[in-house]
Amino acid sequence: MPTSFTVLNIRADGYERTAHIISDSAKEFFVSFIAHEEYSETGRSTKIKIGDQIKGTLKIEFVMDFRVSNENLSYRQNIPNSPHIEAVVDVINVIDNFRISAYLRDYDIPVIIEFDRQIPEQLHGRIALCGELRIDIV
Repeated sequence: MPTSFTVLNIRADGYERTAHIISDSAKEFFVSFIAHEEYSETGRSTKIKIGDQIKGTLKIEFVMDFRVSNENLSYRQNIPNSPHIEAVVDVINVIDNFRISAYLRDYDIPVIIEFDRQIPEQLHGRIALCGELRIDIV
């Protein structure tokens, strides 16, 4: 389900964008996304500007591995201005051999998590992982 976010900062490199966004519930994230309609050289302005509202769904991609965890739900984005994320999530369900839906701490809408390798069909409970936080803009 799409959520509204306000753009706090944005960087462009070709079609790839990295943005610092904040949700209506005041949760801040660094995310990446592709702007298929606009190629922009590094440092040039983009169609999406600081203060613009964007609507989209969060997902975590490029997850290489995971481990079962009994830690509290959490997420960290420790690399400055980077969509890299380390998270402990609650698995809701397995979508297919490479994707699950899960709850991210303090974010009420399930996020899709995409793995780079096949996952067990019966994956459940709480897991720790790291990947890249992306937004699919609608």
